[in-house]
Amino acid sequence: MNYLNLPDDFLKHSGSKEMVSNYITQLNARINQSGIAVYSIAGISSSTVQGAHLSTQLQTPNRSVSITFTFNNSLLVKSDIAVLIFVILIASLFTYLVSQSRQSSFSVIEATADDEPILAEAAKLVVDLNTKTFSSSALEEKSVALANKPLCFYLALVEFCIQYPDVVLNQNKDVPDELLNLANKYFYRLVELGHTIRKRPNFTNSLEKTLSEIRAALDEVWQDEPELKEIYYPPKAYGEGSRSRLHHYGLKAISCDDIEVIGK
Repeated sequence: MNYLNLPDDFLKHSGSKEMVSNYITQLNARINQSGIAVYSIAGISSSTVQGAHLSTQLQTPNRSVSITFTFNNSLLVKSDIAVLIFVILIASLFTYLVSQSRQSSFSVIEATADDEPILAEAAKLVVDLNTKTFSSSALEEKSVALANKPLCFYLALVEFCIQYPDVVLNQNKDVPDELLNLANKYFYRLVELGHTIRKRPNFTNSLEKTLSEIRAALDEVWQDEPELKEIYYPPKAYGEGSRSRLHHYGLKAISCDDIEVIGK
């Protein structure tokens, strides 16, 4: 089955008519003295075969394959039982060969799969609202504590950048209301978790200081894997006068799969 290119309706595959036809010709050359021949397999026939038809279905582990035989009418009349027995034998042999071929193929696939190295899942950022910490999923025992303001603002920044990937966040412009609403949402969640909080932070003030605290925490979390930091790191403004231009401190490449928030 694995080496005979048969059509497959489920996969929308037409198969190779030439290959199947050649196979039928070779098969019939082996049984040309029997008075019976294979006319078609899975609807593909050989034009060299003529005679009355008898069709059946061969059941394999994963599909059903139609096969049609041709025979001489005189042969069927004179020895019906012999012909039917022969058909059954041919069908049984074909099914057995198909089964053996599939088992061999599965053995090769399993061996190949066993030989392939198991790729470790990439580490991602873990934010725990219960402990107000950052950590890596690969090393969760090493955690970095954050104050309420940078913690809430960073989670809001992640969610905002995923929802609005085309919005440019510039430090010389007002923080978008949607971002502030998300930050307040996480702050009230900290209140629900029972943290001692005196007043709600003003997320519009001291933005550069807030971003610096976030970057410092991320530097410590990804100290051993700095190549991963870029996904999570709010970009800094570089160069003289760069802050007066449209510097974007948003997270351009972040996705939901890159971060896990505990206690959300």
